[in-house]
Amino acid sequence: MFYPAFRALNLAENATHNLHNVYPIRGAQARDANAWAKYLNEARDRFGRDADVAFAQHHWPVWGNARVLEFLGKQRDLYKYLHDQTVRLMNHGYKAAEIAERLALPKSLASAWHVRGYYGTLSHNAKSVYQRYIGWYDANPANLNPLPPVERGRKYVEYMGGAEAVIRRALEDFARGEYRFVAEAMSHVVFADPANADARRLGADALEQLGYAAESATWRNAYLLGTLELRQGVPSTVARAPVSPDVVQAMSLDLFFDYLGVRLNGERAEGRRLVIDWVFTDLRRRYVLNLENCALTYLADHRSDDADATVTLDRAILTRLVLREMTFADAVERGLARIEGNPAKVAELFGLLDDFTLMFEVVEPKREQRV
Repeated sequence: MFYPAFRALNLAENATHNLHNVYPIRGAQARDANAWAKYLNEARDRFGRDADVAFAQHHWPVWGNARVLEFLGKQRDLYKYLHDQTVRLMNHGYKAAEIAERLALPKSLASAWHVRGYYGTLSHNAKSVYQRYIGWYDANPANLNPLPPVERGRKYVEYMGGAEAVIRRALEDFARGEYRFVAEAMSHVVFADPANADARRLGADALEQLGYAAESATWRNAYLLGTLELRQGVPSTVARAPVSPDVVQAMSLDLFFDYLGVRLNGERAEGRRLVIDWVFTDLRRRYVLNLENCALTYLADHRSDDADATVTLDRAILTRLVLREMTFADAVERGLARIEGNPAKVAELFGLLDDFTLMFEVVEPKREQRV
């Protein structure tokens, strides 16, 4: 947004005082670095000459027209360089990890502190450009269907001569400052045997050192979270609803039924079939929810002639049910919801849904994988 009267240019998050996340390691769809460069170039061309200040919703303003133009130019070139050089190396046959290790900013950009990787990094952003165009598979068939972490860890430890031998070698590498490989080797030992205290201790020490050395705050947080888990286990959290109240209240009905679908436990749903009509009196909307082949689908503004049950309620009551502020039985007893047909089918549906916890294992096997 440009405010001519104030000669002020309000920019998006792709123009703050760091390298932003083309892919955030917290998880998201990979963004388009080429488009970012394009729109920064357009903003600079259309508004830059008339701007005395540029600012965004995070970080601090850039004052003075010459500095605004330089700032926008380098932010533009940062994402264009990241995109184009990653794609160039892809076309030479380099893998994502190889590109991430090889790619470095040119001196003219590396010396500008506002494009450095305090948040995103050149390493994982290069991998995200690769992912956007090619996906996770690197064309090496050995990586097409690898063993999962527990089984892979056990085989690595066996091949390397047992846990004691791996730890002994890793201690030597740690003393030389080779923390990246120590962390990887100890990860295999921990997944092979999560009770191995020596492996957990050395793995935590390696991750801690990587955290101390990380320029990116998000990398530092990731390393130190792994350190915490290896030393103290998964942090305990207070029980809560599977999703926050604000998110539930903001959901459209379509999104709400999609949300139920991703909570459906496909293993428990095997062989189940049910059809439930939903009537929302305040919104004057109807939905048909269908469970078949372990998939939960729906049709908006439809009704079924052979529904197992019809649920009538307000949207606000649905929110309270999802947040566990009341049970379906309570809602029916209090007259806040009505079920026609077979109420057991409604209970069956909600009995097939998983609950999600706030925290889970990251650097060790899940509890049910440990034998």
